[in-house]
Amino acid sequence: MKLGISIASMYPLETEKSLEFLGKNGVPVTEIFFNSPCELEPRFTSLLNKIRKTHGIEIASIHPCGSVAEPYFLFSEYKRRYEEAFDFYKKYYLAAQKLGAGTVVIHGDSYAGSIPAEEYCRRLMAMNEEAAKYGVTISHENVNRFRAASPDFVKALSEMSNNAIKYTFDIKQAVRAGFGVFDMYNAMRRNVINVHISDHSEKGDCLLPGQGTFDFKRLFSALEADGFDGACLIEVYRGAYNEYCELLDSLNFVKKNHKIC
Repeated sequence: MKLGISIASMYPLETEKSLEFLGKNGVPVTEIFFNSPCELEPRFTSLLNKIRKTHGIEIASIHPCGSVAEPYFLFSEYKRRYEEAFDFYKKYYLAAQKLGAGTVVIHGDSYAGSIPAEEYCRRLMAMNEEAAKYGVTISHENVNRFRAASPDFVKALSEMSNNAIKYTFDIKQAVRAGFGVFDMYNAMRRNVINVHISDHSEKGDCLLPGQGTFDFKRLFSALEADGFDGACLIEVYRGAYNEYCELLDSLNFVKKNHKIC
């Protein structure tokens, strides 16, 4: 298991500056959240590649900036728009390949989505088949207000795909969706390939690890028991802390809790 920090935690600091900060401070692994379409261009991905190689930081996963629009582009009933979006996402697979990332994270369809679950699953499988040509796996995140926020929906997808669909497990999103964190984890169990960690308490639902009451030892024990060998990445919103150094302190807390397990 690898422990690190997602650059999404530093938004709206520019992508390259975020990666530079994490690399300079010895963070071993991260997720790149692309914040603009121009960041997919070869010149920019080459810059990110230079930074990651200079500092020896691993990019475990990447996250498209258009996830909020995936219900409209990838999971609507308008076939032509879906086909165009399907082709556009190849740019993300190529970027992941260039950066050595094995995972592309998606949000999928919103709660209001109308395509049948079988068609939803078929499209995910088609995307994953295309991504595999680049050595990449699609990882579906449990995002609040999206269909995969429901443990029951996740279980149904796993059954329909014969466990071929993989997941990014996000603690804060499970909390915001109103489901038990471990209820969601158990729905994804053994199909989790990427993890976004955060803390929570009565103070808020998105805190830095170490500032809330979440049982990280229980999570790490479950992940290890299930053979998880991916990245657990701190991912919080910028309002969760004041100074960037607090992210590094939180990572140290996570490392200590992992060692105890």
